[in-house]
Amino acid sequence: MRNSNIGKGLATAAALALALVFMPAAAQAQDAAQAEEVTWASVTMTRFHTGKRDRALEIIKDYFAKADRMSGVDSGVHGIHLDTGEWDVIYVFPMKGGPGDLAKRNSPEGEKWMAEMIKLAGSKEAAEKLMAEFDTLIAAQVTQIGHAHSDH
Repeated sequence: MRNSNIGKGLATAAALALALVFMPAAAQAQDAAQAEEVTWASVTMTRFHTGKRDRALEIIKDYFAKADRMSGVDSGVHGIHLDTGEWDVIYVFPMKGGPGDLAKRNSPEGEKWMAEMIKLAGSKEAAEKLMAEFDTLIAAQVTQIGHAHSDH
């Protein structure tokens, strides 16, 4: 899964790209929300190419999610497999550091995840190949950044 763990590479790349667009607004929202308890998350909605959903979910289950569990980071990633609508899956990636997580390129958590991904795949090259394959299975993907209030 991924900084978010659905293909850590995919979510991280999407989050970093969005950082340039969302950082000023997210920083203002974080300042406004600091007076109350909020949690932040990156939400990624993904549609796979026709006939590719099963392979994508296999990669998520057998590699991304396992690497997440094995890393011991307790990322809190939550996935929802959709049965209706235009998206196949939605993954919620908690941002424990708030919007500031978008600015982190090589977090210790991400490095731990990648180390476990390499172990599972057998080599760095094999892990990169799996992540690249996963990327080819995606027809469309949208990532949004948001927060939740503790009182509602």
